[in-house]
Amino acid sequence: MPIFPILLRTRFLPLFFGVLSATLFAQKPAVLDTLNYNVKYPTAILVVSITEGFYHKEAIPAGKLLLAQLGRQEGFNVLHTNSKLEVAKLDFQQFASVVFLCTTLDIFNAPTQDRFERYIKNGGGYLGIHAAADTEYKWPWYGQLVGGYFTSHPPGAPKATITTLSTTNYFTNHLESQWTIADEWYNYDFKNPQLIPLLNLEESSYQGGTNGAKHPISWYHYYDGGRSFYTGLGHLEATYKDSRFVALLTKGLRFTTGQVQP
Repeated sequence: MPIFPILLRTRFLPLFFGVLSATLFAQKPAVLDTLNYNVKYPTAILVVSITEGFYHKEAIPAGKLLLAQLGRQEGFNVLHTNSKLEVAKLDFQQFASVVFLCTTLDIFNAPTQDRFERYIKNGGGYLGIHAAADTEYKWPWYGQLVGGYFTSHPPGAPKATITTLSTTNYFTNHLESQWTIADEWYNYDFKNPQLIPLLNLEESSYQGGTNGAKHPISWYHYYDGGRSFYTGLGHLEATYKDSRFVALLTKGLRFTTGQVQP
């Protein structure tokens, strides 16, 4: 049985009407809430923002708001959880894509990891935002799925130059060949040589990069039967209002939900 009718008939009915105003911007929101619902929408995504390390107090609320807006724009329902206990109860097969929104450290127990692996192997979609790379270091399969682990970042959120590796690629055809944006710039330990880079972070434009001339900051790939998209952008609240990032994330969702195949 689809999960959203169940939610609306049970204790989550008040959340449908009040969650955006009551909990969307709280550091400790409801552990399971509905960000967007329309009975006519056939597709649902799950947003996971579980944190066992650093909590991105700007990015997570801003990301939830943006993903709710994209749900209305693109025609899919959006469920969110920040609880290990709640995510352990959910059937991933109900969702066209699972978004890791600035998750940190160990967020899934072993049974949940197994269910998520089966979900991806059955053709599921994964979209990681920013600190999704700072997650599940002891789960090698996840490292391959996200593509690389966070290792460090310089202080602050300086402006830096990004090179669009292809201005004709589906994901990046809305971007200039080079552009600047402020963010927190991650260095990575890359784990999957099959990832397809979309954007390259130019280390000459800021201080503290350690990956060298080849420093992907957004990429996608197919992995173990499923689809994966990751962007290292997304530390600042302002990023979630930047039209370039919004378009990039929208296209990533279309890919991971199986609506487009670049």
